[in-house]
Amino acid sequence: LSRATWTVPESAGKYAPTVTVNAQGAITALSASPLDVNVIWAGTDDGLVHVTRDGGKSWQDVTPPALVPWAKVSLLEASHFDRDTAWAAVNTFRLDDTRPHVYRTRDGGKSWAHVTAGIPQNEGIVNAVREDPKRRDLLYAGTERQVWVSFDGGDRWQSLRLNMPATSVRDLVVKDDDLVAGTHGRGFWILDN
Repeated sequence: LSRATWTVPESAGKYAPTVTVNAQGAITALSASPLDVNVIWAGTDDGLVHVTRDGGKSWQDVTPPALVPWAKVSLLEASHFDRDTAWAAVNTFRLDDTRPHVYRTRDGGKSWAHVTAGIPQNEGIVNAVREDPKRRDLLYAGTERQVWVSFDGGDRWQSLRLNMPATSVRDLVVKDDDLVAGTHGRGFWILDN
C-alpha cells in the first residue's frame, strides 16, 4: 500500500545530491468503518490513501491528487454516518510545509476536498481529525497549537482552545459526552459535555 519508488523531495534543496532514498513506506493510519466491517481506510507515511471494501482482499488507491511523496497521512477517520465519507489529516513537515491539511471524501475516495477554512495558514499541521460519533458533521481537529471544531463536516472551522495552553494536540477521542485531547508535553485535557 506504499509507494514502489521514492524521489528526493524538493525541500532537500542544495543537499539533494547527497540524499540517499530508500523505499521506507509504512502504514501510519488505519480506520475501519463503524458501519461496514469490510470497509477499511489505510494511509501511509509516503502520501498514499487506499480503501478496501471486501475486508482487505483487495485495495483501491484513492489518494487525494494533492498528496505527494513525503507527505504523511497522520490519521484517517471513517464516518459514523456514511460508509463513503472519510477524513484525512496530513502532515507535510518533511516537505517544509507547515500549513494545515485536512481532506474529506464523500464518495468513497473518488474525489477529495481540502477542508481547512477558518484554520489560519500559520496554525501548523493537523495531527488528528475526529468525527463525533453521535452528531453527524461535528468534527474536531488537533493542530500544533490547539483544538478546532467544525459543525458542517469540515467546511468551516473555529477555535475550541478555551483555557487550554498552546500545545501540540496529537490525538482526540470522544468518550461518552466528553472530548479528550492527548497532547505532546502537556498531558491529557478533557472538555466535559
